[in-house]
Amino acid sequence: MRTLRRIGDTLLWVLASVGVLAGLVWAANAVGWVQPLIVVSGSMSPKIATGDLLFAVPVEARELRVGEVATLPNPQTGRYITHRIVGIEQLGQDYLVTMQGDANGTPDPEPYRVASDDRVWHPVVTVPGAGAVLERVLRPAVIVPAIVALVALIGFTMVPSGRRRAHAHRAGDPIDEPGARA
Repeated sequence: MRTLRRIGDTLLWVLASVGVLAGLVWAANAVGWVQPLIVVSGSMSPKIATGDLLFAVPVEARELRVGEVATLPNPQTGRYITHRIVGIEQLGQDYLVTMQGDANGTPDPEPYRVASDDRVWHPVVTVPGAGAVLERVLRPAVIVPAIVALVALIGFTMVPSGRRRAHAHRAGDPIDEPGARA
């Protein structure tokens, strides 16, 4: 029983640490400091592969440079596209940004129009394979049983360790304290 309790305590600490990290990423995302992105295609392989998790930070559009990787919303779908910048053209107060995936033979069909004072996402950290794991874990068929198991684990850690006192105290009985005499 003691071994199971230690395993449960260790798992609970690991899960609590993951929860705190997830909370920090959520908070950073909520205030606009970071954008987690799951790579869904191989257009940037081999450097960025399908299933990788990217963490992008905001940069001003005027700071974009040819050769950098940027994440911009697709004008038709609104979904983020992460590709390498192959051209930047200023058009009044806006920029037309031409992007191309490293594994693609041609640039994206249309340039992305970005206002000069807009902030866009610039990937700075890649965690290989973590996006695929995250997608699997967040499926209802996985997350619901995981939450039930977590609640059971928390309950299990609250079970008394099995150590019992030699005798129970009644009202008026002396309490065992170091140096106390009955």
